[in-house]
Amino acid sequence: MVTWFTHYDESQFLFLNDLLLAPLFILLAYFLAKKYIRGKKNPVYKKYFIMALMLRFASAIIMALVYQYYYDGGGDSHTYFTYVQRIRGVFFEDTSAFLDLAFKQHHNTFTTVRYLGSGAEFYFNQSASIIIKLALYLSYPLLNTYMLISFVFTIICFYGCWKIFLLFYEIYPHLEKQFALACLFLPSVCFWGTGILKDPICLGALGALTYHIYKLFFFRTKIISRLIVISICMSVLVVVKVYIILSFMPAYSFWIIFRYKNNIQNSLIKTLMNPILFVVSLLVGVLVFIKIAQVSERYAFDNLVRTAKDTQNWLFLSSKKSGGSSYSLGDIDYSPLGLLKIFPKAVNVALFRPYLWEAKKPILIPAALEGLASLFFTIRLLYKAGFIRFTKLILTNPEVQFCLIFSLLFAFSIGFTSYNFGSLVRYKIPFMPFYYIALFILADKEKQTELKPAVQPVLPRDMSKVPVPA
Repeated sequence: MVTWFTHYDESQFLFLNDLLLAPLFILLAYFLAKKYIRGKKNPVYKKYFIMALMLRFASAIIMALVYQYYYDGGGDSHTYFTYVQRIRGVFFEDTSAFLDLAFKQHHNTFTTVRYLGSGAEFYFNQSASIIIKLALYLSYPLLNTYMLISFVFTIICFYGCWKIFLLFYEIYPHLEKQFALACLFLPSVCFWGTGILKDPICLGALGALTYHIYKLFFFRTKIISRLIVISICMSVLVVVKVYIILSFMPAYSFWIIFRYKNNIQNSLIKTLMNPILFVVSLLVGVLVFIKIAQVSERYAFDNLVRTAKDTQNWLFLSSKKSGGSSYSLGDIDYSPLGLLKIFPKAVNVALFRPYLWEAKKPILIPAALEGLASLFFTIRLLYKAGFIRFTKLILTNPEVQFCLIFSLLFAFSIGFTSYNFGSLVRYKIPFMPFYYIALFILADKEKQTELKPAVQPVLPRDMSKVPVPA
């Protein structure tokens, strides 16, 4: 019977302890959430918080079942958990080796190879080891239970999504329902924002970063705590998926600067500031890109291209070999001009594909339906507004500019490198809330333009003076 509770088989990660402890965790989370929202005056907490959180827990359970029974215990989430079990086992063999594997940033090569064998190279990858270590630390208070660790990863992701929702709701309170859908209830984000994976951690950090930087710049409250959160989130993203920061910071700096411009009262000065602010924000974005690329040499342009080539080739070939859902962007010229030409194809892949006829596996059908909805909504909005007015709506709204610039840059980076729909649907979740937020704001602005009343003639106040027709 002890084997029901023990992670003895690396092809199995769901056990009786998951079945027994997961409901208790959810029940505890429910009561804590009820207590938390009781002190909140904002009505959106009572409307959405618990419902969205419970949906995330349900998604985490479905995710675990899919990885255990659809993928037969395979997949990245299970791989990370397997490493947790191996490192926990090292503690009973060699305490010093355990401390090296669990807490040091740069591990002893001999120790790592000895205890992790062929998996040592994977653990040397810092972006993977940080996820494994986080799961390892959580495994002790959470009784080494996969579902409970997965729930914590899910809560981190939910926190980031909730913060994105709160921020844009405060700016556009009348779009409450639309933003709730974009940030809290998108099926792909709910599903792939769970499990022991990089993606929920990254989306959680990204959402917190978006919220706290904005609050720091424009409200200047809780400065110390916000700076700590911002530092942690930046560090996590740079280590785990630095290309998120490379896409995010240029767009975000653009948004912050143009938001400041709106505080200028004088219309002439505001008009004159437009070209200056555009150049400054562009320079800030480029500077951030260069600085981060210097910190992570892998993402300097030459290395970025080389990494992209290697990633494309490996994913495409491995996907073909395993019968996966691969795609190709055709022959690519890896010069800056060549990358610019391939930009629309890569963005289209990330935003709208797989198409329904490309969803060769059942697990891809929801992603295909979501991509179809995104394509329909985008084309409908462009058709109704017309290209010129659509462009004008974008250029006059800093929130839309930020969301679209980030979404398009990020969509290009993953569409260009993924080459596998199974990976793509997971990688794309960080930009999905922002893209839908942009679409909802644009649709609202377009609707307001349509409903704007025609100019009415000014009537005299004394109606007795109105001439009566003969």
